[in-house]
Amino acid sequence: MDEKEKLIANIIEIEWEMFVSVNEGEERASCQEDRVTFEGMRAAQYNAWAHKAVASYLRDLENARLNGRNLVEEKYIHMMRTTEPAQYNALLARITVPTEKAQALAQEISDKLLEQTRVLFEDYPYVSGHSRPLYSTLDYGYTSVETYQHGELLTYSEETLTDLLEHILKLEKDGVSLARVILENTIKFYGYESLDTAEAMTKERIDKQGISVSFGCCPGEECEL
Repeated sequence: MDEKEKLIANIIEIEWEMFVSVNEGEERASCQEDRVTFEGMRAAQYNAWAHKAVASYLRDLENARLNGRNLVEEKYIHMMRTTEPAQYNALLARITVPTEKAQALAQEISDKLLEQTRVLFEDYPYVSGHSRPLYSTLDYGYTSVETYQHGELLTYSEETLTDLLEHILKLEKDGVSLARVILENTIKFYGYESLDTAEAMTKERIDKQGISVSFGCCPGEECEL
């Protein structure tokens, strides 16, 4: 295991602790019993990041834990701004409000990733388009990619957001989409060799059986990762 892999393993360990403690004392959601999928999904994301951003986010998590913050819970609260506004206002005191700079960085990153994801929805509709809608304006029934993604970004520090944006811009110069790399890592976790293979096999399965396949995110708030 190289240094970056060790950092990612530490991130996932802390995130899992935070994840399973959300709504502590109440009945656990099914995904809170599925550590294997949780680890696979989170590793798919962080393996696509630059080492610098991974190291910075681990510091965010370690600092949050020292200060009694649960960044996973805060992510869900941020998401409620569009999905459950009344509940969001009631829980606002439980989150650390991002700085104006952090909010601006989070928005810029979210906009870039959303456009990259829109392309994936068009190119690979069966693989990428069956879990959740794309835009926050469609936040009824299931939480959108935009709301989920932006909610998580708002829990990152200015340093992590800066490092992540730097990585995205570097990839863009090389003609590489971060969203695509994450999706490629995700489908490999599920045993597919490539996005084209996953798309073809998923389409065939859906056409034959009439079922929807979700890569990493079950529809419904109880299955958020």
